[in-house]
Amino acid sequence: MAGDRIALGIIRKAHGVRGEASVEAWSDSPDRFAGLSAVTLVSPDETQTRDAAIESVRIHAGRALIKFSGIDAPEDVRPLQNWTVEVPLTDARPLESGEYFLHDLVGLTLVDGNGTARGSVIEIEETGGGVLLVVNGPRGKFDVPFAAEICSKVDLDAKTIAVNLPDGIEDL
Repeated sequence: MAGDRIALGIIRKAHGVRGEASVEAWSDSPDRFAGLSAVTLVSPDETQTRDAAIESVRIHAGRALIKFSGIDAPEDVRPLQNWTVEVPLTDARPLESGEYFLHDLVGLTLVDGNGTARGSVIEIEETGGGVLLVVNGPRGKFDVPFAAEICSKVDLDAKTIAVNLPDGIEDL
């Protein structure tokens, strides 16, 4: 995600023969794509971008099936696998109380049940297996899966994430 855009999801694969892309939504609702007419597609290494017009959106098996203008066959979708679908921050939906964007987590301090600071989030990695927090801790960098059983409470005001870290995670 560039500083002026927010990623709404990631293209996983082609769907069907019309050139629809199966997009994994990174919000709580794949319906979020239905109100959009234009997006920016961003390569996994963020070195390439491509403006794209959305022709249609339908929901299937928890994913958004998006038909982009000019992408008319599965072969056209394949080079876009793992590209993110992004919109300008100004088009992001307003957040409800207690909600946050993933980029809001950068700079927060992980605090365990004893109140001990375990490190600060320096980066977010969005992988096929989920979201990882890259943390700079006392013994160096380590990754923490951003999962409810590990990261139990995000407090943007206090700039903390309450965590229950698995034993040895800081040594990986």
